Amino acid sequence: MNSILISDQSICKGIFNLLGKNNIELPRGTRTYIDSCAHEFNFLTIEQKLCYLGFAINRGMNLYSKIKKSIDDHSSYFNYEGIAKESLLSYIEYLRQDEEYSLVNFFNDQIDNLDLKKLVNLLEEEILLRYRERVVTEGHEYVVYFVSIPVNHSTILERIKANSNDKKIYYDYLLTSKETISHALISRDYIEYLNRWKELRPKLSGDHLYFSEDLVFPGDEELVYAYNASQRDNMDKQLVLRVPPEPWSGNILNSKLVLLSLNPGYVEYLNRSLANMFNSQMAEAIMQDKRLVLSMDGDKFDYHEPTRILGEYYWRKNISPLGIAVYGEQNKEKIFDQVSLCQYLAYTSPKSPTIKELLPSQKFTKMVLLHLATARDDVKFLVLRASSQWKALMGDGLWNYLLENNRLLISEHYRSQCVSEKNIGAENYKIIVDYLKNS
Repeated sequence: MNSILISDQSICKGIFNLLGKNNIELPRGTRTYIDSCAHEFNFLTIEQKLCYLGFAINRGMNLYSKIKKSIDDHSSYFNYEGIAKESLLSYIEYLRQDEEYSLVNFFNDQIDNLDLKKLVNLLEEEILLRYRERVVTEGHEYVVYFVSIPVNHSTILERIKANSNDKKIYYDYLLTSKETISHALISRDYIEYLNRWKELRPKLSGDHLYFSEDLVFPGDEELVYAYNASQRDNMDKQLVLRVPPEPWSGNILNSKLVLLSLNPGYVEYLNRSLANMFNSQMAEAIMQDKRLVLSMDGDKFDYHEPTRILGEYYWRKNISPLGIAVYGEQNKEKIFDQVSLCQYLAYTSPKSPTIKELLPSQKFTKMVLLHLATARDDVKFLVLRASSQWKALMGDGLWNYLLENNRLLISEHYRSQCVSEKNIGAENYKIIVDYLKNS
């Protein structure tokens, strides 16, 4: 149980300047948080700033875009970007609680060379690994606090020196959250609390499986609609928002092996035409599957037969060979209790989409992965597609933490998503089969 770094702070959601139903902004302008030369920088304590940042980031606010816009708007100011980077480092330094070691001083002569986006992402990770909240009044009042996860930089330096004298390794390590991840614990209860996919559940009802309204994660709307508008001349890359999104399949919180893919494919004759031919009983069975997925309450991958029909048995065909290898032909179905699928992007599309900014729903996916990394040491991950996108979503800290702890494997061939020796590689296959047989 971690001790407390920042004790209970009361927050009213109304001060976050709602611009739309689910859009959120920081209280006070961006300069209040990053410009130490501005008088408004002193309007809030560092604890208040971190609590506000944590509350907004947890709701999908794009901190980098806010900071980058502020820097661009003040480009005539003397070294405004450098001042902003120092402020970001000072937050990280505060969170890491190493009073004998100043990150700001360590990077002082390298401030101009620091990548702004990487630094913002690092701050977000250091915040989210510590930030916690609970509801006082539903949808209105909250109590937030930060758990303590100290990081001893001198100990890290000595550990790295024992293996290498390359200072760059130390420099690069400090600019990741890997050390914090190794001591963090994000609980299942907290992930279930953060899960806003469950807010879509009431919409999943009726006889028709192609809906009359969009099914979008709260907070994704602005970016999703802007992306679809940008793809008017490339309709196959648009996101189809009137079929249920699939952030994962099976119960990702219970599984032993998480398959990491790109996004669900959309086939008109299946997802729309066939889906609307099901009778009401079959439609309800599919909706029950989808509701279980969105609420993270499901028991196993691929629940009801209508769901399998709708997916043309795609994942059953791709996962069954692994079930045979681990449990034998007669018991191959057991594999669906052990495996879950996680999508980089939850929304379906005919062709792979090209969205540049991470959506709030994807940031929640990262929190789910951080939970599995910190609270479940018995979970392995297999990247089937889009390794560069998954690395960007995870960040260097989580990606390298999983790699170095032999928990992250990358398929050798991306064309097929079959979990077979030929497709994912003999070494990866042996590791997974042996692991599942012995777990």
